[in-house]
Amino acid sequence: MKTKKGEFIMGNLDVLKKRFNPRRFYRDETTGTEIEVDGAFVRIDPSLESQRGKEVIEIPLEDLLQDPAVIRSARVSTGRDTKDINEKAGRLIEKLYSGHHETPFEGGVTLRLKVITPICYAEPFFQLPLSHNERSLRYSAYNFETEHFFIPPVYRAKQWIVPVYEEGERESQKLYQFFLSQGVSREQARFALLFRFFTEFYWTVSLRHLLEILSWEPNVLTPAAFWSIRDNLIAQIIKDWTPWTADVVFEKPRLTPTNFGLSHSSEIIEAMLETLKKQAQKEDVVSIGSIWFLPVCGNDEILKLGVLTNPNPRRGFGHASMTFLLNIPIFVYRQWVRHRYGAWSALPTNFDEVVHHRDFYLPLSWRRQLGGAMDYNYEEVEPELSSKLRLMFFNFVEGCCRRYRRLRQFGVPPQDAALNLPYVFRVKRLWTANVESLMNFFSLRCDKQAQWEIRQFAHAIYPRFRKSFPWANEIFLRYLNFGKSSIFR
Repeated sequence: MKTKKGEFIMGNLDVLKKRFNPRRFYRDETTGTEIEVDGAFVRIDPSLESQRGKEVIEIPLEDLLQDPAVIRSARVSTGRDTKDINEKAGRLIEKLYSGHHETPFEGGVTLRLKVITPICYAEPFFQLPLSHNERSLRYSAYNFETEHFFIPPVYRAKQWIVPVYEEGERESQKLYQFFLSQGVSREQARFALLFRFFTEFYWTVSLRHLLEILSWEPNVLTPAAFWSIRDNLIAQIIKDWTPWTADVVFEKPRLTPTNFGLSHSSEIIEAMLETLKKQAQKEDVVSIGSIWFLPVCGNDEILKLGVLTNPNPRRGFGHASMTFLLNIPIFVYRQWVRHRYGAWSALPTNFDEVVHHRDFYLPLSWRRQLGGAMDYNYEEVEPELSSKLRLMFFNFVEGCCRRYRRLRQFGVPPQDAALNLPYVFRVKRLWTANVESLMNFFSLRCDKQAQWEIRQFAHAIYPRFRKSFPWANEIFLRYLNFGKSSIFR
């Protein structure tokens, strides 16, 4: 709140204790998204040593408060690293935020959040260079007894639309379970899932980055549901866990323009893409997708200088990078985006065109999954069974396209109708990765344990990397490659 002079009054520590509301569970009905606050930084007082050996350790409430951690992080720069928190100290948060001094919000408060959300709404989370650890349907099966598909609430009362969604669910579940019953690998069986199954992941994020998300002007190319998650869940977490910070943020909202004067017109974006493609070298990757190789930034000499002068030599490989325009199946992208040291941009998907041109990945063969986690092996199923599975999957994709067109005829927007498409449509992504990130990518994705489809892309990129950075490649092979692949021989 404010005084007449516009000064913020945070109140003293006792007031903060009363306002502090460490809720654990949050839910947004519009998107079916749940966020659980799984962990937070706690100040460790020296008195805790006296509780060693106890099954239950008592932590004073003031050591759990998050706003004071921002203040302590800021005060250390003046040599006043103190836990004393008062009304004057509370006003420091307003000065930090208004002055764009963001580091204390990053170093002071970090939350570990468990997010459960429909797969169609998860992508914006993964475009941020933060820590994500996501459930993989390569290693576990989707359990239809306890898990379901998402239907947007706006359509649940429309009796002419719900049956279309439900029909798609039945067909998806039937084919998915048949694939598994025939020994098809889980990584391929998930191709039969619709683009609205639920995923879950742990997201470790600082208060600084949560505030950054709040400042974004809604982008029309990002699913509208993401902004609902932001405004209904992320905003409430900030209000509950950092009430002093919330006082400032919601009294003086900061807006970061989405486009900085550029147009979101699909025609203009397509023109930009065509210009990029003219500067690039294209390579088709089997029957899976394509890569356009854009100009390389940096060279081995820059990398050598970076390696020699950095206390962590691997960070020296961050001074050069490669950029790619990718046309890849959505499930490949969802694995690829976990390589977060780089910049990802999701280019718009025209789902009407996807359906019209049948821009889906249809595997030429099917695989069995042998062994256990972290030690899987794969073998192709018998040719006769493979042909049967391919035909069944083709018919399933055709059925999904028919349902998509029916929904469009009912006036359902493309983004919502696309929730009934299988998890194999292709998307366009722009990826820039430095050499350190590329080394990690090759080590993991060229390995025989990697899914075959993403491995083909890694195999296509690696020769270009080797040619562009021959010295870095030698270092990679000698010291930094932990995978097993014949391509490195």
